[in-house]
Amino acid sequence: MKKVCYLLPQYDHNSAENFYHIINFLSELGKKVELYVIIENSTENPIIDNVQEIFIVNEKRKKNYIVRFLKIVSIYFLLYRNGVKIFFSRASSTGIFPLIVANRIFNFNRANILFWNCGQDVVPLSFKPNRKNIIRVITRVLQRVIFKGMNYLATGPELMVEQYHKNNNIDKKKILLFYNDISLNRFFPITSEDKGLLKQKILNTDKKVMLFVHTFNYSRGTDLLHRIALKIKEKKLNILIVAIGRVGDYSNQLKAEIEKYKLDEYLVNLGTIPNRDIVPYYQMSDLFIMPSRGEGFPRVLIESMACRTLPLSFDVGGVRNILHSSLLNETVVSVNDENKFINNSIKLIQNDSLLEKYSELSYEKVQSYSTQNIVKMYCEQFKLIS
Repeated sequence: MKKVCYLLPQYDHNSAENFYHIINFLSELGKKVELYVIIENSTENPIIDNVQEIFIVNEKRKKNYIVRFLKIVSIYFLLYRNGVKIFFSRASSTGIFPLIVANRIFNFNRANILFWNCGQDVVPLSFKPNRKNIIRVITRVLQRVIFKGMNYLATGPELMVEQYHKNNNIDKKKILLFYNDISLNRFFPITSEDKGLLKQKILNTDKKVMLFVHTFNYSRGTDLLHRIALKIKEKKLNILIVAIGRVGDYSNQLKAEIEKYKLDEYLVNLGTIPNRDIVPYYQMSDLFIMPSRGEGFPRVLIESMACRTLPLSFDVGGVRNILHSSLLNETVVSVNDENKFINNSIKLIQNDSLLEKYSELSYEKVQSYSTQNIVKMYCEQFKLIS
């Protein structure tokens, strides 16, 4: 049985981010490999079934990056002496960097360091001297070091492999394909009758629901929400946009647009909702929209698909690999054609027969991303690593 260490940036039971999914995944992975977990920042001491040991670093709160760096290096050597030869870091530069230093400099590259990274950074760099921009510049520089020092890049789906090879000049032999997973026990569809009851209970409405779940950033297309709502208002359609999101650079503007254009009846901003509570919102929705201008493997798509809610998306990241191939012409729109995205969102949600047909195909496709299937994928990829 392979011995694997998985480094997770954070754990928070109330988190709205997709890291919440990972705990379930790790408990299933732990049935197939001898698994150790490092969590950089945690609000508590989580219990993860089938994991041998959990190490909580938690130095970020104190801003003591040197101590945190040394702790991760120390854990690396403790686990290496215990026979762990695969270290997998999930989307954390501050976590992967000490692992690379420990492995490359102090241990002569005797283990394998995998860095899971998946995304398109579409926000232009700014050199205006503020904290946010300084961190982004440092992260860009650090990423180059990481890509040089890691043994493998873990990413997915297939389109992202091509993008990292082309844009970051990473040898394809160093790129391993890993998908995101979805728990089909937690995310599942409900009947039309139950969907109607849920709309009344949560939103007090019988309107069709168009759902947005992401961070309220311009890069995530939050600016399109009021434009879709204005079309709905103009046509006097029985449709409600439900916006759920973490605070971002467009949060204040979204609130202002709802007020300015008097869109309360057509666009409701529910703010941040923990991922553990998000399922009913997908279940009661008729169409999910993802107008992001940059993505990688967006888990929100497979969350909606698992609840048999049809997703509409811009053609970014690995979206074309994720969605059902029969639906791409109708549900994937060029990122440069915002008007088509707006029009398609209204056209699709009004067509009951298409919604039913396409939602069923989406639900069929999402089965391939079940936690059990993705655990199997991870184990097969680990076997390729000497």
